[in-house]
Amino acid sequence: MNEKKEIQISIKEINEISFNLAPLPIPVEELEFGNNLTLQVGVNFDGNIETETFKFHTRINWLVTEVENPIVSLETELVFEIQNLAEVFKTEADGKHKIENHFLVTIAGVALGTSRGVLAVNVKGTPMSKFPLPILNPTEILENIRQQQE
Repeated sequence: MNEKKEIQISIKEINEISFNLAPLPIPVEELEFGNNLTLQVGVNFDGNIETETFKFHTRINWLVTEVENPIVSLETELVFEIQNLAEVFKTEADGKHKIENHFLVTIAGVALGTSRGVLAVNVKGTPMSKFPLPILNPTEILENIRQQQE
């Protein structure tokens, strides 16, 4: 009988890939989350069975209605060291990855929380510090991405 091995996860690296804070197009007092201020979150990821590493990229954009470019943009990369990664991350014959959902939700939750902290440090002392990254549901974000890819 093939017994599952225990998965152990540790953060190997936290990298800020890019950060941009543009001038506000309207006074901060006029910004209202969910009205004229919206959040855009994107993620992508990849694993390497041989090195037992898993990279998770997060892009966060704050957008103001009728303004083309984000007023805040942050991209982070977390590199995880995963003991027994092959238990939860497999590459199929067609080259597509099969990743166990609970594992991916856990990694996404850590990455989003870490991005929240990186963003808070970057906007500290600016008008955008009034808009911390809200608590996000990683399951919902991953499901939305899957639906977009279909």
